Amino acid sequence: MFETRINILVMLLLLALAVVVGRLVELQVINGAEYKRLADNVLLRPQESLPCVRGRIFDRTGTLLVSDDPDWEICVDYDVLAMEPSAIARRVTRYVRDGRYGAGRKRADVEVALRDDIARMWADLARLSGESVSTLHQRAREICERVAAVRRRVSARHGFDMPVREENMPHAVVEGLDGQQQVGARQTLRVYPWVTVQSGVHRKYHEAASLAHILGRVARVSPSDLESDPFGDDPLRSLLPHETVGRSGVEYTAEERLRGARGELLRDREDRVIQRTEAVDGDDVRLTIRVDLQDRLFADIETSLRSRPLLSSGGAVVVLDIPTREVLALVSYPSYDPNRFNLDYDVLSADMRRMPLRFRAVSNRYAPGSIVKPLTCLAGLSSGAITTDTVFHCFGSYDPDRPGKLRCWAAAGSDTRMVHGDQTVEEAITHSCNVFMYHTGERMGVPTLCNFFDMVGFGKFSGTGLLEETRGRNPTPEWLATRGMAADRGQATNFAIGQGELELTPVQAANLMATYASGIYQPVALMSHQTDRPQWRLPIKAADAVLIRRGLYNVVNREDGTAFDYGRLDSKTGYAICGKTGSATVENPWPIAYRVDFRTSDGRDTFVVVPAGDARQALEAFRKLHPDGTVERGAIQVAQRWPDIPPDSGERHAHAWFAGYLQALDSSGAPDLSRAPRIAFAVLIEFGGSGGRVAGPVARRVAQTIIDVLGPDLDPDAGVPQFSRPANPELAAAPEAPP
Repeated sequence: MFETRINILVMLLLLALAVVVGRLVELQVINGAEYKRLADNVLLRPQESLPCVRGRIFDRTGTLLVSDDPDWEICVDYDVLAMEPSAIARRVTRYVRDGRYGAGRKRADVEVALRDDIARMWADLARLSGESVSTLHQRAREICERVAAVRRRVSARHGFDMPVREENMPHAVVEGLDGQQQVGARQTLRVYPWVTVQSGVHRKYHEAASLAHILGRVARVSPSDLESDPFGDDPLRSLLPHETVGRSGVEYTAEERLRGARGELLRDREDRVIQRTEAVDGDDVRLTIRVDLQDRLFADIETSLRSRPLLSSGGAVVVLDIPTREVLALVSYPSYDPNRFNLDYDVLSADMRRMPLRFRAVSNRYAPGSIVKPLTCLAGLSSGAITTDTVFHCFGSYDPDRPGKLRCWAAAGSDTRMVHGDQTVEEAITHSCNVFMYHTGERMGVPTLCNFFDMVGFGKFSGTGLLEETRGRNPTPEWLATRGMAADRGQATNFAIGQGELELTPVQAANLMATYASGIYQPVALMSHQTDRPQWRLPIKAADAVLIRRGLYNVVNREDGTAFDYGRLDSKTGYAICGKTGSATVENPWPIAYRVDFRTSDGRDTFVVVPAGDARQALEAFRKLHPDGTVERGAIQVAQRWPDIPPDSGERHAHAWFAGYLQALDSSGAPDLSRAPRIAFAVLIEFGGSGGRVAGPVARRVAQTIIDVLGPDLDPDAGVPQFSRPANPELAAAPEAPP
């Protein structure tokens, strides 16, 4: 009985073994070749990346500003770009096996033939693209550097060196081909199995010069981008070495919204799809800008600067919607065509006089001059340093016994100082009396003044979120101490008239006017999704605010106002400009070129003059021209400044300001104070000199353009499709500024 059971068990085992052996014979002998082919197909077919479309950018009216437009690009496998010996050896092995260069050819002969083909490929690419072989080689090296950065990042994350998918992908070496060009490229390059012609996209800027600084640009991913990518752990959103990333403007600021997620496609060697993940396009971004207003204002400032024999190198115009602080226009002049940035960069960057690459509206800081005087009065009234009944006498200077010190302002083209006599708050603003401000600033002192400057955003980012934006400067006692300066009487009198170390950007100046008009400070918004913007009410009495606004109305609309002859609007428009002129003194003309003395590699002493705005920039420019030159300490000196001639008055040069807001008029032509102002703006003309005489007429033209574009109600959204954006804040809801 026991033996029978043993025999049955043995037979079962033999049967199972026979089944296994039979299956192995089927797998390895009968169907072995087919299974090997399928395995090879899965292993050898590289995973394809499905590109996503970068989000579009629109203005507030729905006008398309930026989009991805389709084109074609020539891609080369990474191993051919890198030319690493091990990778080339693997390709040679494959070609020997496949008989690409003839059956039975020796391995060494196949490698020589492969390298010859690769050299011919570069020559063909140069002919197709119109670029030199050396330029294409440099591009290949940059791709390899970016892939190496990816490998370092991934290896560091896993704790050991490991390959990355970018090493098994083709990378774009030539881009921007149109349909006809891609057909020719396919015909020429079909002999190279490591080259593919793929569909791609390029960034198209539909509105050019007037918006170039705002929109910014994209650029090829750099190693540092790969190292700092916030989506580095996401295989579908992380940057790839052949992609582009926002480099400036809104393209940079809204990168996380604009960037989409790639898809993935896996095929076998028979081109059958095994797995597919669809791409997700980036989100669109809508700006608060009205492109029709932006274009008109850009043309206005261009016409104004070209029609006058000024020394001005450029200027800026900013327009804000007061209730929401949304930016309706953000003009910097001069500008450039963003679609030609790479082609024109060398010329643009070398133009140090006009500096077309500078985003003046948010980047450049200027002494605000007299546009700060109403704030000095508000601070004085709020702190109790002065009252509405305070009167100071203007002798043409602060102290009649010292007429050369702390003087009032001079008429254009002369050194004759204004003598205003007795001045109240309203009269001092109307006449822009320096002496009244000296007294007020002295009574308050630097800490109180700077505390009020802080309440209206001086020394803070304005809220655009742009990479190019600077904070301006609020020279607090703490800041002064770090520079070895005392917060003394002299500083207080200087700050009270908007001079000294106090500096604003044009967007901050426009927001200052919006704050005068509403009594509320709030950061500005440039994109509709910027919703977290706290606001607060200034600690001022309503009667004091009205007094300041009357002074601002008088500046432009009363015969003795400093801008009456230059900035007054026709009452038929239904609006009056309320505002303030400003002439901000410039300590020194700007450096635009430097002389660099150096010693050549063969020991000769010589020099070169390079265009640059500072010594650091000059040294960088020099290194590109003479990488082997030796520069000693102190061997870089300013060679040229702009303006290169003194001003007409014999005084120092000055930037010209006009900043204000539009106040509705009643049927009698008087300001209708029951209607809250809707639009604030600022105009800055570099080296313009007189704020009234130079910036005033530009401001009047700007105001008329605003009325023409926005209509009689100055509604930024009249006839504009609605979209999600911050609601207009209720003025009563704004908390008071912190003490």
